[in-house]
Amino acid sequence: MPLTPARPESLPARTAEYISKNSLISRGDHILASVSGGPDSVALLNVLICLKEILGIELITVAHFDHRLRGDESDGDREFVRALARSAGLDFHCGTADVRAFAGSRKISVEMAARECRHSFFMETASQLNADKIALGHTADDQSEEVILRILRGTGPSGIQAMLPLAGGGIIRPLLFATRDEILEYLAQSSLVFRNDSTNFTPSCQRNYLRLKIFPLLREAFHPQIAQTITRCADLAREEESWWTSQTQNLWDDLCIELTQGRCTLDFERLKQLHPALLRRVLRLAIDRVKGNLSGVGLVHLEPLIELVSSGKKGKSVRIPGQIEALRQGTRLLIRSREYAPGAGQPDEVLLVHEPGDYVFGKLGFEFRTFDRNSLCAPCSQAACALMDSDKLEWPLQLRFRKTGDRFRPLGMTGSKKLQDFFTDCLVPVEERQNIPILCDSEKICWVAGMRLDDRVKVQADTRQILKVSLIR
Repeated sequence: MPLTPARPESLPARTAEYISKNSLISRGDHILASVSGGPDSVALLNVLICLKEILGIELITVAHFDHRLRGDESDGDREFVRALARSAGLDFHCGTADVRAFAGSRKISVEMAARECRHSFFMETASQLNADKIALGHTADDQSEEVILRILRGTGPSGIQAMLPLAGGGIIRPLLFATRDEILEYLAQSSLVFRNDSTNFTPSCQRNYLRLKIFPLLREAFHPQIAQTITRCADLAREEESWWTSQTQNLWDDLCIELTQGRCTLDFERLKQLHPALLRRVLRLAIDRVKGNLSGVGLVHLEPLIELVSSGKKGKSVRIPGQIEALRQGTRLLIRSREYAPGAGQPDEVLLVHEPGDYVFGKLGFEFRTFDRNSLCAPCSQAACALMDSDKLEWPLQLRFRKTGDRFRPLGMTGSKKLQDFFTDCLVPVEERQNIPILCDSEKICWVAGMRLDDRVKVQADTRQILKVSLIR
């Protein structure tokens, strides 16, 4: 059965339903609305204003970013949006950047540079204003274009999700269900004026070429609602990916041997046993944990890494965008940041810790907190945190780097071990060892930061007071 577009005057009601279904807005939220002056963003602002009381929105603020790419036309857009905000009684915030210069300095396309500059402005403005959500005016047409572009660039199944209704940083896309034609008809019937970006009508970039040349052919050859059909695929991919994410998380604890800042070690033999679909997702998760995001990382970058696992070759390394490197070390796969230096301090640097509090050592931060055994103490969920029996420690503590002859008793072992041998067993590269902070008391090691606790200071049944030490970027 062919799709029948909903009546445009029902756009606010349909948007309210979409917002509720995807939990995009909560009562009392402060919404930062991104308004370029184009049809989609003008419709977005109007719909949010219409739904303000129904959804319990506390405040709407208008944000506009001037890319300085179109001279007088850009100036006109800015003043149009300023007037639009004023007429609605809303606060207006404007940002600007030299996008061309930024693109040149980063060696990226102007389109990508514009997106990065715009995103930074919205995130910074939302933070300054304590806005809860950043509303963007992307539509089903934008989503369908993004899906096709990603497929043409070789995305994996997870990439077909394209833009999410609710994304990181509080970004929401309340109009992602609506087509561009529906938006235009709604604006016409509501007598709302908007601006047109002249660059959108020239096929000067891939996205414009797709919009102006390819999609008209698809609509003619298949059916007019092709954008909604493709958007449904993205919705299904998002549901599928949600299930895959839960499966990957369930496997993570068994596969991850070590996770510290800028470094992740996985069980190589266990990885080889995984189905390719799971292997891809585990490797993506590992890269995300090390890099902090997956920006610039696509299937084309994962394939050499998958080949490394499948072939089992030793000594081979794989480079991944973002200064990330992966290599096999014995029975382990190491994924690490080439930029990251855990300590980056002087070899003889020493910091005395006289009492609980916050400290900076080298380029790292440390939090020291004490808790009574019976009080609530959040457990340590990763290697960058350690719990110790405070009564077994001799204060002041000290943070330093390794010394020749250092020994300690790794948690769970009956005897002591040279720190050098411990690093060798953990496959820590020689060049990284001097940068790993060591927490001591009276020259005895308490914790090899981010790696292993000394057995003598572990929390036991008779522990009365706990010291929690957290390592922070």
